[in-house]
Amino acid sequence: MLEQAHFTVPAGLPVVANLGMGVDSSAVITRWLLEPQTRGFDLDQLTILIASVGEEYRRTQDAMEQMLFPLIARHRVRTVQVARAGQTAGEGYLVLADTPTPTRLITKVPVTLGGRMLDAGTVPQVSASRRSCSDWIKHFPLDSWLADNVGHAPFVHCIGYSAEETGRAERDLGLNKGHRVPDFPLIRWNWSRATASEYLRSVYGREFARSRCYFCPFQGSRTGREGLVASWRAEPEAALRSLLIEYNALVMNPKAKLFGRHAAYDVVRDAGLHEILTRHHHRLALRDWSVYEVRRVFHARDGDPHAKGHAYRSIQPLDTGSRTAMTALLEDLAAEHDSTVAVDKHGIARASLRTAGATYPTAEHFLAVGPALSPAKARDTFDEVFAEVTDGATSIAASRPQLLAAAA
Repeated sequence: MLEQAHFTVPAGLPVVANLGMGVDSSAVITRWLLEPQTRGFDLDQLTILIASVGEEYRRTQDAMEQMLFPLIARHRVRTVQVARAGQTAGEGYLVLADTPTPTRLITKVPVTLGGRMLDAGTVPQVSASRRSCSDWIKHFPLDSWLADNVGHAPFVHCIGYSAEETGRAERDLGLNKGHRVPDFPLIRWNWSRATASEYLRSVYGREFARSRCYFCPFQGSRTGREGLVASWRAEPEAALRSLLIEYNALVMNPKAKLFGRHAAYDVVRDAGLHEILTRHHHRLALRDWSVYEVRRVFHARDGDPHAKGHAYRSIQPLDTGSRTAMTALLEDLAAEHDSTVAVDKHGIARASLRTAGATYPTAEHFLAVGPALSPAKARDTFDEVFAEVTDGATSIAASRPQLLAAAA
């Protein structure tokens, strides 16, 4: 399918196009509607499928509602918006809208990726080959809708990978199931993202930006930094949401910077967005705070004591109250355990009770004060694994149950 410049879809065979709302997929839909000869199928075969994540930039919503949706509505193409219904897969997904005349991008959704990050005390985890954040917030409702509405019947699945993304397309082909016929129109047309962007500009007279969450870690690249700063300057709430997610994650892990080696806080500070930082600190001051007990076990990779493998983590709020009161409690607990409190560049107070060793498996154990956003979280066997690695060490929560009783 990659090498074909054009192909014809048999009459009656469903065509589902993922509309990610960025440059690439928007260009595909626009060209199909304005240049029918590029499609290879009738519009009554087409369903446009959108995963709404609730944390898109306003510019994306404007592009859909002011430009693309009116064009889709004129051609009366079925457009379905879906979203996750809850944190767990068992809660399923919701159909937010199903209409041939879309007018509004639904942004009020039951759960968001940002909410999941705050609950887990982490930032989005990405790699060159896998985007687990997209899998959770986008692919799950999309795949669930396809399973319910297409099932195992044959259909053409159109995805807007650009000509630069043949590697992603090849990986998609490798995961293909027999009833699904993947199609990558931009690759077939040899359209780069720049070509798609220029095409949209010529049609609508405006720029279309890449679709992404406020806190997408891919924004932080050296080439993308200028655009990130412009986005956060234009939409301060996006920056504030990102700063909160990062701050909460840094409480649990000092290495959890939103952009890998670079912190979102530093990006905002270095860009001179001082009003945003002031609002960030003001909002933190208004929150309840908790003392968190954080423990990690780092396993050996493939049994090699010199290679770090996967990690287990336990988070336990010990008490909740004002920041002043929680900092005082942290100092008391640190003194009880012959430790001292250190405050890092982000203003996060911690006390180390155990540092990780140079060989694996090993463990670390510390206390930190942070916003009261993350509940207790650990796998069922964590205490046993931690005790095994640390020769029987226990948690403060286990030795001081009165803390948990007071917190409850």
